Amino acid sequence: METIKVLAINTSPRKGRNTEQLLDEILAGCRSVGDEGSLSVETKLTGVCQADPEDFKLCRGCWACAKTGKCVCGDDFIKRIYDDIARSDVVVWGVPVYFYSVPAQCKAIMDRALAYMPVGNGKVSATGLTCGSAGVLSTLQAMQSFYSCNDFVDAGWVATYGKTKDKEKGKEVAFDLGRKAVRMAAILKAAREKAEEDGDEALLKDLEHTNHFAYGTHTF
Repeated sequence: METIKVLAINTSPRKGRNTEQLLDEILAGCRSVGDEGSLSVETKLTGVCQADPEDFKLCRGCWACAKTGKCVCGDDFIKRIYDDIARSDVVVWGVPVYFYSVPAQCKAIMDRALAYMPVGNGKVSATGLTCGSAGVLSTLQAMQSFYSCNDFVDAGWVATYGKTKDKEKGKEVAFDLGRKAVRMAAILKAAREKAEEDGDEALLKDLEHTNHFAYGTHTF
């Protein structure tokens, strides 16, 4: 039986509150696909609220990783998040809206991606947003720009305002988003395995690299 691994990252500094509650609903949707019997679904929830501040290091902008392929910050909490991402098929980001954008903890994780790019490689992403309604689109733009730079295949997003536990429609949509993300990952994984079996290198490349940057902006 095929196994789909789902990682949920709570970028809110508050443990067990609205953002984590929204992630719980998305993960419940993910697991429901496994309950149908056609797939095995494994889920893991991690969050910046679990990190020791001394184990949560910021990007120094030194570009050492571009030369050596390794981050000078070493084996800290953020590096372990990227290790978890590498082992996952679906990555769900829980993001509260802070001043019309992502919180500092989320941006810190994103900025460290340079040492591991492209971290998506055709993995499925999904986003759960909480807090102020006016900042949802600008926050979502930041997340989708990150997904684009890192070759994630985006399953979509859900946003709840105020207390997540009181938003029945929001929880319903979050549940459905989790189901969708797992199903997308299963389809992509099956296509990737078939391409490997057939030796179809062109298709494998297409499945891993979802974005094609214009010359002069991101030319690698």
